[in-house]
Amino acid sequence: MKLSVQNGNLNAQFGHEQAYRMIREAGFDAIDWNLDHALTKAMLASATELRNLCIFEKELPEIHAYYAEELEIIRKNGLTFAQCHAPFPPYLPGRPDVLEYSIGIYRRLIEFCQEIGCFKVVIHGITKTLDNKVDSQEDIDRMNRHMYESLIDTLKKTDVTVCLENLFCSYNDVRYMGVCSDPHEAAEEIDRLNALAGKTCFGLCLDTGHLQLGHMRFHRFIPILGKRIVALHIHDNDAIHDRHMAPYTGTILWDEFYEELRKIGYDQDLSFETFRQVDRSVIAPELAPVFLKLIADVGAFFRKKIQEDA
Repeated sequence: MKLSVQNGNLNAQFGHEQAYRMIREAGFDAIDWNLDHALTKAMLASATELRNLCIFEKELPEIHAYYAEELEIIRKNGLTFAQCHAPFPPYLPGRPDVLEYSIGIYRRLIEFCQEIGCFKVVIHGITKTLDNKVDSQEDIDRMNRHMYESLIDTLKKTDVTVCLENLFCSYNDVRYMGVCSDPHEAAEEIDRLNALAGKTCFGLCLDTGHLQLGHMRFHRFIPILGKRIVALHIHDNDAIHDRHMAPYTGTILWDEFYEELRKIGYDQDLSFETFRQVDRSVIAPELAPVFLKLIADVGAFFRKKIQEDA
């Protein structure tokens, strides 16, 4: 059970060398690689055509060359990959071309991850947002099924697992739960996809902050998903805003978190999505190593509690 953290904006603010050195010196074994930075919503929305937007349009040798320096620094620091975060969103309202483009991006990303040894990829599903007047909920459900099913042939050739995530949305200060936020529906969809694949190609990345924003307690969610939970996004908030802060700085009841994971025999990595806690917009840059160390120490505590009497 490795301790992992998203590199987030550390690379942009400190550079690759210092960012990954700080992560390793804080006590982390692995990273949740923010490959979502390769393609953003703003890039998709402003593009006049869906070409030459993202490195994952390219062939694998070109992708390897693009990331070669960063990969060398990651490995030099003894870090491995717990998981990575794929670009999102996969769809814009009224833009089926964006969905097909995203599917192509995800296929290549999966192939790349297989080659570098990153065997979990978090791919957000599509939620019907309040400002989407184009698509019905049935349309959204159909597109989610199409997107994940379209990845099966690629996944079957690899050891990669695609992780769906319980999502949370807001629009004009109205907050509502997104795709996979209902534990029964999430479990049913993961089982359906794995049955179609004929092997375990899909699981859930449990996002603790998103659960808290929906006022969903861990004891109502984790037991239903059980071993389908194969990855985590651990972070805290004030139950109002998606702040991505360190555990114990918000309102989450963390004893219930690790107790429920212990009960299901969780034995995968502990990955923290606490990028705002170490962002220069929140803290002085000199304090980034201090907070990284704190987060890693919390992770070690969680690991001990989860593994008690395992």
